[in-house]
Amino acid sequence: MGSLKRGVVVLKALASAGPGGLALTQIAERCGLPHSSAHRVLSQLRETHLVHQDSPDGMYSLGPLAFELGVAAAQQFDIRGRSRPALITLATELGDTVFLMMRSGSEAVCLEVESGPAPIQVVTLRIGSRRPLGVGAAGLAILAAIEQPERDDVLRDVVEPIEHDWGITEQTLDELIGRTRRQGFAHIENQITAGVAGVGMPIRDLFGQPVGSVGVAAPISRMPPARVRDVADAVGRAVGHIQTRLFAHGSRARRTRGA
Repeated sequence: MGSLKRGVVVLKALASAGPGGLALTQIAERCGLPHSSAHRVLSQLRETHLVHQDSPDGMYSLGPLAFELGVAAAQQFDIRGRSRPALITLATELGDTVFLMMRSGSEAVCLEVESGPAPIQVVTLRIGSRRPLGVGAAGLAILAAIEQPERDDVLRDVVEPIEHDWGITEQTLDELIGRTRRQGFAHIENQITAGVAGVGMPIRDLFGQPVGSVGVAAPISRMPPARVRDVADAVGRAVGHIQTRLFAHGSRARRTRGA
């Protein structure tokens, strides 16, 4: 494996680890590299600011240049435009309001809203609205998909405002997260608005990290228990289409390398 490929493998490992980073031993194990090789690659990446190290013996994480390159690359991809066909299809199929949310730290930001043909539409979010992760089905779907220990870091940021502004206790939030992880989708009732139900599922990147979600909101009368699974299945199909449109290039590249 050449030095460039080793650098890419290390960067991917750090990207999948989240903000907590990885120790040298963990990086070497995940990348299948000798400690000496992993240390040499990390030293080169650190010099170029692609990797950051807390202290001489600390954890490694993605550096500021990686963020800058990510921002530049993101400008080449129209997330809303690539997601809109799946959102329109979902809203038309279900008849209800559909939301596209993207993660921003400990918050979720609404990027798109599509209304279905049902006569009563529930619009609980506007484009640009922000909420703490864990609020609403879409935000809960993202929070539940975050692995530990990163999820605990997020919870430290959101538990207090969620309880203060929405009356959701830490215990209730923990129960919602557990249920969401068990059933594979978020389902809430009467959480944000009385008489409203919601279903949400996370959008994951090539590393399996939740970067956003798709949510559906409807009057509870339109989302009885017997319909919830069908709604979740439809949302899952939409999420699959969106992930393909956003990340198919990287997925094909991975398959090619593994062939």
